[in-house]
Amino acid sequence: MRQRVAEGTVRALAILLLGAACMASAAGCTSEPPAVTERLSPGPAPSPATPEVSLTPIDPGPPPVVTVPAPVAGEVARVVVTKQGAGKAFRNVPGVPVAEGRTYTVEVACAAGRPSSGTSYAVYDAAPGTWGHGEPLYSRPFTCDGAVQRTVHLGLPAGKVQIDVRGLPGDAVTAYALIRPE
Repeated sequence: MRQRVAEGTVRALAILLLGAACMASAAGCTSEPPAVTERLSPGPAPSPATPEVSLTPIDPGPPPVVTVPAPVAGEVARVVVTKQGAGKAFRNVPGVPVAEGRTYTVEVACAAGRPSSGTSYAVYDAAPGTWGHGEPLYSRPFTCDGAVQRTVHLGLPAGKVQIDVRGLPGDAVTAYALIRPE
């Protein structure tokens, strides 16, 4: 009985509030009272949304050490990137032309304060007048985490090519990409 009286009281209050709201706004009112779906007994206050948690340390420590390998006979191209002040210095080193029918290995590595997966390398045609123009002949993403990564058995068109790295993280200190014969 008490619950029925309480529900009736809540319904009557809802009708009164609806009427007051209709009189105040004078728009969008109906004669039907709204359905009462509120809890009759007070409950715990809703908790605020949980913030996204990152387990990345604030001070990641020193970046891994990446050692750029020495050139080898038959190397096709290389790029070495080093931190220089607030920016980066790119040094492109051309090599010998790609030999027809031969396969190559691309070796890349990158060191930064925090690992990053937005880095990639791209191989371009290096014919005169093509630097920075056109689509890459081949490209592939790699992780900037200090590890040496290789793409093997890569066939390239005969002639000169160049290699570049893209998407280096802002805190990258060293990166390189090179193409060597297998």
